[in-house]
Amino acid sequence: MKISIHHRLIVSLQARGNVGKSTALGALGGWLEQHAVEWRGFDLDPDHQSFARLFPEMVTLTPLGDEPEGDWIKLLRTCASQPVTLVDPRAHLSGVLIRGFEMIRFPESFGSTGGRVTVLLFPADDLEVMTDLDETVSQLGGAVDYVVVKNRARAPRTRMFDGSELEAELQSLGAEVLEIPALLSLARNHLAALEADLGRGVSHVEAVVNGDLALDPLVRMVIEDWTKVLFRRFDRIAAKLLPTDLAGGIGPEPMAPATSIPIRRGAKINRSNL
Repeated sequence: MKISIHHRLIVSLQARGNVGKSTALGALGGWLEQHAVEWRGFDLDPDHQSFARLFPEMVTLTPLGDEPEGDWIKLLRTCASQPVTLVDPRAHLSGVLIRGFEMIRFPESFGSTGGRVTVLLFPADDLEVMTDLDETVSQLGGAVDYVVVKNRARAPRTRMFDGSELEAELQSLGAEVLEIPALLSLARNHLAALEADLGRGVSHVEAVVNGDLALDPLVRMVIEDWTKVLFRRFDRIAAKLLPTDLAGGIGPEPMAPATSIPIRRGAKINRSNL
């Protein structure tokens, strides 16, 4: 019998930083708002505050204190109060978060109230990263859902993961794969300059829809195309990101039938001037 999920907690459990966690969570926040899904976020990275800067009204900056597991458990107690909770941890917090899970058997207890945890994993061609991912999957097993995020801007290749025993294990656990398209550095630089001018974060969605922002129209088009591609990919894995009833209303766009237009070499050339 298929279990109905009423609440989702989405969190990255990654020891290494600079893998694109905040980019993925920021895009997810915009995708949830596009679908009018109620959500709440927590930013556990007081040094960068990337997630909180993008969504100051939705995301609470929550640095963990002297007893980090206790602070984490307090946060976990709120996850059943809204359909989706997004958590953006700082680097090297994965061990603390997993220990907090284990102390209160959170995946199981959350599941008994209709909740389900989705863990985001970011593979890279780095032995430390891959060992960390292996430990995470070994500890959590099938108690959570997984989304393997391939961020080509941060990790152009994932040869240590592709075809590995870890990949096969995640496939057997029903993991989905999400590839984040690379955003042109032109657009990234314009966004960073705009944020510096405004003194606040600017999400990709706001960059597209807010015509009052001083953003080059061509750069806005680049960001819009990137956002549309990524949001379609979120749509395809909605079952791992949303409660059951909300995911049921979201589906991938139907594929357009492939058409082949024959091109004859030189057919449109004015050969009279040759």
